[in-house]
Amino acid sequence: MKQYANFLIALVLQLGITWFFPGLAIDMDDKIKLSVIEVVMCLIFILGTVRLSTALNVSQSQFNARYFGSMGLRMLIALILIAIYLKLSKIINKPGSIFLIFSYFVYMGFEIRIILHKLRTNSEKSQNTDDARK
Repeated sequence: MKQYANFLIALVLQLGITWFFPGLAIDMDDKIKLSVIEVVMCLIFILGTVRLSTALNVSQSQFNARYFGSMGLRMLIALILIAIYLKLSKIINKPGSIFLIFSYFVYMGFEIRIILHKLRTNSEKSQNTDDARK
């Protein structure tokens, strides 16, 4: 569970930026909308990472299909959330939209870091068993 703390730290930082950075949100209603979308995006990435972490024991081709499929699905969900935010906003908020896109890439970076760490440890375990067979 410690590995998912990065997502929560990123969420807290992004919420802090949303609430205290002037010019990012137009009014209080806009700050609330941005915050809700950020929390939903964080939950989606945590669930996706947990799901991918459990799928590491399948073959490499199945893992690649699951990873890229879930990445595409999360990208589509993030774009839908941004479109909903833009539709609900009274005035189109370009800084807020750019901030949401940036937060998508931050979460994607944390997810890749977690998956690479798990793949590396699995690779080292299989290499150790291969060395033991020799």
